[in-house]
Amino acid sequence: MSNIQEQINILVEVQGVEVEILQADRLVNALSDEVTAMDQAAAERKALVSAEKETLDALKKSYRELESESKINAGMIVKSNEKLRGVKTNKEYQSILKEIDETRKKNSGIEDRMLELLDAIESAEAAAKVKEAELAGFLQSCQEKKESFAVKAQRERQAVDALNEKKAQISAKADPELITVLDDVKKKVRGLAVVPVQQAICMGCHMNIPAQLFNELQRFDELRFCPHCHRIIYWKEPG
Repeated sequence: MSNIQEQINILVEVQGVEVEILQADRLVNALSDEVTAMDQAAAERKALVSAEKETLDALKKSYRELESESKINAGMIVKSNEKLRGVKTNKEYQSILKEIDETRKKNSGIEDRMLELLDAIESAEAAAKVKEAELAGFLQSCQEKKESFAVKAQRERQAVDALNEKKAQISAKADPELITVLDDVKKKVRGLAVVPVQQAICMGCHMNIPAQLFNELQRFDELRFCPHCHRIIYWKEPG
């Protein structure tokens, strides 16, 4: 086996390890994205629960205000009844009776509204409890998934560490100049930087290479590049 062929095999091996590292990194990033998505979903659900509580608090506040107004009106009716006992003219008597009647009608409307609010409060409390229960279940599920994701992410990070060490060991066998060439090509192309040529077709861009270049590849006397995608190419014996 020629020295160039050996070096290309090393570059291919380095590239293979880099692909594994990339896959592991992508998985770690995907797990991180999952956690971010769960946190966002949890925040949205918490906002819904908060909105339900705010609605409930507003209803209760309205009820308390009406209740306070009703008590004031009831007190006014009591005072008006007391005034009736001391009136001396029929006109004044009729005026107070009218005042009492209007206050009672007003209070009747308030009491109707209070009953409506009690129904609304009951419904809002039930809805808030459902949302709180749903949120608690969702948060518990998220926590369990996060713990599972953390274990997976840690395992992948350890795998990346081991792969980086493996890559360093393999790279140490390569000609430093060829590693530099490999790094330069990686910056210029998407995907694999070292690809085989099969039946005169570059497996990187799937374009035909010139027949002369295909014949030269089989000599393994120097690095050669695809004239179309500029990847490092090598001849791979059909098998």
